[in-house]
Amino acid sequence: MLLVVAFAAGETTADERLDFFESKVRPLLVQHCYECHSVETGESSGELLVDTREALRSGGTRGPAVVPGEPEESLLLRAVTYEDGELEMPPEGRLEDEQIEVLRKWIEDGAVDPREPDGDAPAEDETAEVDPADHWAFQKVHSPAAPRHADGQSSRLDAFVADHLRSRDDGLQVNPPADPATLVRRLYYDLTGLPPSREQVDAYLDNSRPDAYERLVDRLLASPQFGERFGRHWLDVARYADTVGYTLAGRERRLAGSHQYRDWVIAAFNRDLPFDAMIRYQLAADRLDPENLDGHLDAMGFLTVGRRFLNRNDTIDDRIDVVSRGLLGLTVACARCHDHKFDPIPTVDYYALYGVMRSSRLKEDGPSPLMLEDHKPSDARVFIRGQAGNRGEVAPRRFLTALRTPAEPAQHWQLKTGSGRLDLAEKIATTENPLTGRVFVNRVWTHLIGTPLVNTPSDFGVRSPQPQIPELLEDLAADFYRDWSVKRLVRRIVMTDIYRRSSHTSPAALQADPENECFARATRRRRDFESLRDALLVVSKHLRSQVGGEPVDLQGTPTPPRRTVYAFIDRQNLPGVFRIFDFASPDAHTPRRPYTTVPQQALFMMNDPTVLAAAGRVADFAQRSVETSSAGTEGSGAGTGGDAETELVRAIYETVLARAPSETELRTALAFLELPQSEMEPLPDPRALWQYGFSTVGEDLTAKSFEPFTHYHDGRWQHPDFAKGGKFRYLQLTRTGGHPGPGNDLATNRRWTAPADGRCRVIGTMEHPSMNGNGVQMTIATENRVLWQTHLAKRPRPYGPITFRVRKGQAIDFLTSDKGDLNSDSFYWKIAIQFEGDHGERIESDSESDFSGPWQQGEQQPLGRAEQLAHALLMSNEFIFVD
Repeated sequence: MLLVVAFAAGETTADERLDFFESKVRPLLVQHCYECHSVETGESSGELLVDTREALRSGGTRGPAVVPGEPEESLLLRAVTYEDGELEMPPEGRLEDEQIEVLRKWIEDGAVDPREPDGDAPAEDETAEVDPADHWAFQKVHSPAAPRHADGQSSRLDAFVADHLRSRDDGLQVNPPADPATLVRRLYYDLTGLPPSREQVDAYLDNSRPDAYERLVDRLLASPQFGERFGRHWLDVARYADTVGYTLAGRERRLAGSHQYRDWVIAAFNRDLPFDAMIRYQLAADRLDPENLDGHLDAMGFLTVGRRFLNRNDTIDDRIDVVSRGLLGLTVACARCHDHKFDPIPTVDYYALYGVMRSSRLKEDGPSPLMLEDHKPSDARVFIRGQAGNRGEVAPRRFLTALRTPAEPAQHWQLKTGSGRLDLAEKIATTENPLTGRVFVNRVWTHLIGTPLVNTPSDFGVRSPQPQIPELLEDLAADFYRDWSVKRLVRRIVMTDIYRRSSHTSPAALQADPENECFARATRRRRDFESLRDALLVVSKHLRSQVGGEPVDLQGTPTPPRRTVYAFIDRQNLPGVFRIFDFASPDAHTPRRPYTTVPQQALFMMNDPTVLAAAGRVADFAQRSVETSSAGTEGSGAGTGGDAETELVRAIYETVLARAPSETELRTALAFLELPQSEMEPLPDPRALWQYGFSTVGEDLTAKSFEPFTHYHDGRWQHPDFAKGGKFRYLQLTRTGGHPGPGNDLATNRRWTAPADGRCRVIGTMEHPSMNGNGVQMTIATENRVLWQTHLAKRPRPYGPITFRVRKGQAIDFLTSDKGDLNSDSFYWKIAIQFEGDHGERIESDSESDFSGPWQQGEQQPLGRAEQLAHALLMSNEFIFVD
């Protein structure tokens, strides 16, 4: 009954990796390394240069500084993490954690580096050689000529595809329409993110009206679930989260009012607020609705819900990036250190926008906590090579060079009204802008069709090729510019034959068009994480329909009955299940989610309490439905035992898959229900193996007591008196680490308890990230025996594997205590435990993915046969995939 979860994996493109280097890595190297390791300064300490690709890879006296794809083998990473006491760079102080993570990600992704020995930046006039008029995306949007073969086509868009297919010589043919039940399922998924019920499917199948499909489209567009679905798409663009990111100890992590931006986005899509108005409010609502009379100040979360970096320049860079890539499809952040290597974006353009963002600040005690206000508007100077201490020419606040025309007077380019944000919004939200409409309709098309028109959704620069059928993008953009209506755009796309085609794929079609760029078939798609979790709630009758509100922690048990769009998104502690299912990173703008295939996805569907609970509720609902139906037929001679089991199978299929089982499926399921019940005990919920508290540590470094934490808030377990200050103020455990209290009586203890007799293997990493204080004592102990211990200060280190036997119920303590000085004792500690029981039990515990707040632990019983049948259907491709 269990089908394998398999789907195409998405990868980061070479262009995206190059942009990451230009916008994130190069500025770090320039700012922190060039002074001692570059040709320009004449310094090569340790015979190491870092200003070219080959110099980094060949290295200095110690060997290669960078080994592409191998961060642990790269001396550069070892130096910046201060892992080696004899190799600590930069010498003036350790980089921030988020900066180290940038270098780690860069190396993991292959260390893409375009720098050549003859110079690491383009010549000053190189950008000017790129004429915007020569690139298709910079030309004014025009409605294309009428298609040549419009007869028999449902729409202009279908006719453009027909024209293109006739011009090919490979005989590629379009697929027939999808069957009606599949089409209903697809439409519900795309417009609401929720599965239809059997009753909803049947209502459509039984509707003989010629406009039945059109009426269903309109009904779904009018539902509040539409805004929740498309709102989540936009939150990917806006790098939405509910925390500020990395903070120093004692600072508030919660991003005040973040959910108000999320709710504004959902409401805007539901109201069909014109997209040009959405842009203006998101950039400059303080100018358009200063008293928040219409509730639009919350829209400014587009700028302010991003990560709050410790370095303000990085926060400004993040805002430039989300505006330029999110709205314009241009990688302006790549011009932070030098003129853009490919696009007509000189460095002065970057610092023109830098001046706009620097002239804005969060308004304290304003009508919205997300509100920006103008503050001392002024132009900025260019940071030569991205170095804040090396200032160059003034960069007047003005619009981008690539989108200006020589005929326009200079004042028309200026962004001088206050900070310039309103002027910037007007330059973006205009039909004269060739990028805004193209970029947005391409995003919407991708969400609905699955294959983009432009394969780099946030980079329409000169490296982006024109779509294979350019008329599709042009016609959509020109029509969208009529009224900027998102719902009308969506309606137009889903009414096409392109959208309604079958996803069946023949070998000949795959060979002719492997990426489906000609749209001759529908693209088979897996549910994203939000839709998958929401579908589990819907079919198990556990979803509560409530639009908006405070974010909820999805890690609790039972799982909260809210849609996943309302999840609490913690930048520092994003739950493992989010990452497993390719959730958008909240750290930066996400052009398009990747889709990967990893074993953990199948393991989640097999073992996660949320899925198992859903299976139980499905079976219970189906059983009650059968009993209700049987009660209504008493005395009629119906309702025998065999009939009841048949009806139970049908009820489970209809609840999960919104259809009746086939005869073969029915026979197989009935035979399955007749099998003897398994006697095997269920594996424990992984969260049940962990406890969070504090201990007194003896002279032998083992725990002499254990007191569980009783207060959980904002992703932290703490003592209930933490708010009073004193010795409990900093004492806490989080998903990734924590902070001890003063002395040996207040050591944090993340305790794991063995579920059976067997053997354990422990491995992981730990870090004391601060360059202040004297570090922490970290100990792994059990009963009166130390298994492993270290004094860790100002560096990370791996540990393990540590192997040992355990008895059922034996506690393993992961203890962290101060070393007599409580200053800067925050720590990270990643723990992976592989347990193999003497009777074949196998459990893998992970301190991060298993971390949880309070949850209700009931007596866990093996799933009954009906529950197992429901569970198998929940794990099937038919449930997990859209088609």
